Amino acid sequence: MVFFDKLISFFRRPKYKNKVFCIGYNKTGTTSFGAGMKVLGYRNASFNKKVWREYYLKGDLKKVIRFASKYDSFDDLPWLLEDLIPVLDLEFPESKFVYLERNEADWLSSLRRWKKNVKNEEINDVLELSRFREHRKFILEYFKGRNGEDFLILDISDELGLMKLARFLGVQAPQSAFPKLNVSRGRQDG
Repeated sequence: MVFFDKLISFFRRPKYKNKVFCIGYNKTGTTSFGAGMKVLGYRNASFNKKVWREYYLKGDLKKVIRFASKYDSFDDLPWLLEDLIPVLDLEFPESKFVYLERNEADWLSSLRRWKKNVKNEEINDVLELSRFREHRKFILEYFKGRNGEDFLILDISDELGLMKLARFLGVQAPQSAFPKLNVSRGRQDG
């Protein structure tokens, strides 16, 4: 499947309009968002090590943009980063941005579990909450006055979330809720 995706991506014509960028912070439901976009018929790109390590971290934004031109929607890193969002907004006119909102206590608990289970690391709660809040502050300031037009705030756990997203995008949803993926062990609400 990965080879097939790469082959299709290679031959797909670049498109520089009408993208959908999930700009919710990590552990707010970005993986479920990506699955929902696929349910809605979008060609979604999630975290990609090559894009992250070889393009973004090395400052090669031209390659990041070229990669993005081959897909319809995006979630996870680097798409949610504050320095990249204005670039995406400029390079991909008529695109839409979806910010995933999540209760801070639930988000922090999920991040703790993920860091412990995946990276065997403890987190600094104060530092992580500060980053989470700064990201939210940036998003709300950057998109001020654009809610409903090309910007949507969405809670991925909302049972009507996928339907709300579909309405925002002007497409039909075959189901009302998002698929629940990458749910941390111990989390009850998805």
